[in-house]
Amino acid sequence: MTHRCIWLVALSLLVAHGAWAGEEEDKVLKPGKDAPAVNPLKLIQGDLPDLKTETGCVLVEFWATWCVPCMKSIPHLNKLYGELKDRGLQIIAVSEEEDKIVSEFVKKKGVAMSYPIASDKDGEMANNWLKAANQEGIPCAFLVGRGGRVLWIGNPLDEKFEPTLRKALTGRYDPVMRKKTEPMIDAARKCVDVRNWTEGYKHYDEAIETDPRLLLDITIERFKVTLLKEKNPKAAGEWLVDNARKRYGSDPVALQELVNMIVKDPEVVPRDVAVAAAIAEVMGTKGGSRAMETQAVVAFAQGDQTKAVELQTDAWMTADPIDKASIKRTLDEYRASGKRGTAAAGKPNGG
Repeated sequence: MTHRCIWLVALSLLVAHGAWAGEEEDKVLKPGKDAPAVNPLKLIQGDLPDLKTETGCVLVEFWATWCVPCMKSIPHLNKLYGELKDRGLQIIAVSEEEDKIVSEFVKKKGVAMSYPIASDKDGEMANNWLKAANQEGIPCAFLVGRGGRVLWIGNPLDEKFEPTLRKALTGRYDPVMRKKTEPMIDAARKCVDVRNWTEGYKHYDEAIETDPRLLLDITIERFKVTLLKEKNPKAAGEWLVDNARKRYGSDPVALQELVNMIVKDPEVVPRDVAVAAAIAEVMGTKGGSRAMETQAVVAFAQGDQTKAVELQTDAWMTADPIDKASIKRTLDEYRASGKRGTAAAGKPNGG
């Protein structure tokens, strides 16, 4: 065989290997792909999730009773489920152990798992999810977005997990879009690190403009850069209000998140409630009960508890059933705060 023939054979083998590797890579379960089915499992408590949900998102977590890191994730998942289940968060925690072992563990005093749990003793789900995603360790969480697409895979103790879950819950996370904008966002952050504000903001705006709805968190990041790093509160507030009008004027959910960020985020100092009020005004009445709830947040931040209670009551009365519980909790907080203020005002000086 001539050297040319040997070279051609080697090249063809290399091409064939590359094609095979590409086919194998295509089989890997990763963000952006459709989630496998939740196979019939032995339920220990709760109900199976609906992976095709058009609201909220689904968290499929793999864990085990013997896994120490899994024990650390339980309180965090309890907290998230308690806070967000009314907003559409579904969870199923899956263990490959025998259902008897899982059931006995769950019944133990001090092991409070508030979300649905199942046994996958035959390992079918582990094969279709963990193995298919090349995940070898637990705990391992799969975030599944609306329509049944995998959005994120990783450890529920990872610092990126909760922010990603919260974005997924409101339909504001797309792994494909995120990957596309990562170079722009990285470039913006590098410019900010050397205090090149003009170039940094240029890259931020370029990224946000690709899809403002999915990059609301980057809008918030850009605002905080101006406020906290450039230390220019006036410019930060003006930019945010302008962008609320231009980019989020027809997006009540985004406007509500921006107002809540201004009023409640501990990082936002100095806190300019006038900026929050201007953004709430952009929403007007387009947001229905959400608009009233947002206006109540602003009123409470301005110290007008009576107005806050009135607006929050109206929001509660007109809200969708799925939102009523969380709105009522906030209403109770406003009422309680008003009672505390009245009691304090009625005390004699020094009393």
